[in-house]
Amino acid sequence: MTGIIHLENIRKSYYLGKQELPVLKGINIDIFKNEYVALMGPSGSGKSTLMNILGCLDSPTAGSYILNGKDVSGMPDNDLAEVRNKEIGFVFQQFNLLPRLTAAENVALPLIYSGIGKKERTERALEVLNRVKLDDRSQHKPNELSGGQCQGWLLHGL
Repeated sequence: MTGIIHLENIRKSYYLGKQELPVLKGINIDIFKNEYVALMGPSGSGKSTLMNILGCLDSPTAGSYILNGKDVSGMPDNDLAEVRNKEIGFVFQQFNLLPRLTAAENVALPLIYSGIGKKERTERALEVLNRVKLDDRSQHKPNELSGGQCQGWLLHGL
């Protein structure tokens, strides 16, 4: 039985000229629905590289990555963008919020790429902010919010 995330012999190398720098050396893992997983290890052990592959932000050098029954390990960038939009969520440590947009506009931004109209985007963004008790901060810019406030709506999602 395989998980909704199934990695088989995932390898990732970076190249400095002709010199290969292997970072991931044959990672195998299954993550099942409703399972929580923590990636832990020392600095430089490949945690961020693995997370970038899991989030479809990067592709492995070798191996197989099956996400919800689809092999995403060799997909072109356009197809990976579609997978990121529909299949997987990713919370960045630095939040990657647009500083000129309000909290509500930042929350609603991914819905633009799903083709959802402005009225519904705004309503859904305000619902999310309400769930995390930030509806009173909806018109504040990211620099006017704490780190925890910025991350709160991302973790609860649209």
